Amino acid sequence: MAATDQALPPARRWGSVGLTLMFTGFIAATYGFGVYLFPALMPDMLNALSLDYRHAGTIMAMSQAGFLIAALISGFLTDRIGAIRLILLSMACCATCLLLVPFTSGLATLSIILFLSGAASASVWVPMVVVAKAVIPQAHQGKALGLMSSGTAYGVFVNGSAIPVLLPTYGWQSVWFFVAALTALLFVWGSFRLAGIGKAIATGGRASNPLDRMNALNYLRPGYLVIPAMMFLSGVACMPAQNYLVALIRDELGYGVTAAGHAWTVIGFIGMFGGFAMGILADRITVRKALLLAYVLLAASFAAFVDHRSLAVIYFGAALFGLAFNAIFGLIPAYVSLSYPSQATALIFGIGNVMLGLGAMTGNFLGGIIKDQAGSFQLIYGAALTLAVLLMFIAMFLRKPTSP
Repeated sequence: MAATDQALPPARRWGSVGLTLMFTGFIAATYGFGVYLFPALMPDMLNALSLDYRHAGTIMAMSQAGFLIAALISGFLTDRIGAIRLILLSMACCATCLLLVPFTSGLATLSIILFLSGAASASVWVPMVVVAKAVIPQAHQGKALGLMSSGTAYGVFVNGSAIPVLLPTYGWQSVWFFVAALTALLFVWGSFRLAGIGKAIATGGRASNPLDRMNALNYLRPGYLVIPAMMFLSGVACMPAQNYLVALIRDELGYGVTAAGHAWTVIGFIGMFGGFAMGILADRITVRKALLLAYVLLAASFAAFVDHRSLAVIYFGAALFGLAFNAIFGLIPAYVSLSYPSQATALIFGIGNVMLGLGAMTGNFLGGIIKDQAGSFQLIYGAALTLAVLLMFIAMFLRKPTSP
């Protein structure tokens, strides 16, 4: 059991808006930079480091392995060392990893660094949700968490905007130095802003109570396992599709750095508002229908990438992907919270996150092998389209949520 944490100051002393914006920046750094910058710079880095796409798949799989392991232990760490401390440690780890990437010289070193960076992306989110739920008024928590979860899109947008400016003149290393500096500034901001909240946020001991876990296991009926399965399939489809997009545009289709950067920027820009907009729509048409719509949009985006008859089609697919991707990983937790008893929600979503990590790791690894064996990215996007259609049908038959 964790020791009782210091009492929180009133939410009004901190300002919900400021805290939400700061946490959104943390997600932008740990996910947008720590996970998605390597795919955006993949062609240049592989060439400079004498690596191939099989190596790239291994590197991205290692990043997802770090995410997976951290997702498994983040609840325990939050309970043991405190939410605030874990958030700041994760940000410090992310900034350090981003700074070290330009000094790497081979597969092993880069894999280790991105493994740690992937772990930081998972270990920052769990305690961040704990802090947000304790400090932000309940009436605004849905909107706040929705914006935070869209932080990835802000990071991707920064990637897409910075790469065309820095890469041609200063090289791929300069982009890593730039985002490392931004992350370090966010860490400094967080160190001052979070200091007064207290050394940790109380978790009530639920994360470490075996009895609660045993009770929650009673809700793992076969029908409920559809959510972890959806998370796994979503990871297999979405992660390699986004991670190999720049390589598809530059290496296979022959477009330049600017075109690839614009596609990345479109994903980020649409994603900034997509998750929040789809959340508002879900309140009107139900979460199930919104989730089905998100998978329809995802399938359409993959179809555009498979077609790729022009840059306009690719950009259209990128816009649909940015809208659907950010919505899906916000709508699934919303569906879980509406469909499961409160004592089982954390466990079900935790298992879902683990399956998401496994799916992403599997998809990234297989994607690299497929590219090397087939010589094309088309099989990757064809497989992603097939999985998106399958997920559409699964979403159609989800049971109606019942409030606990």
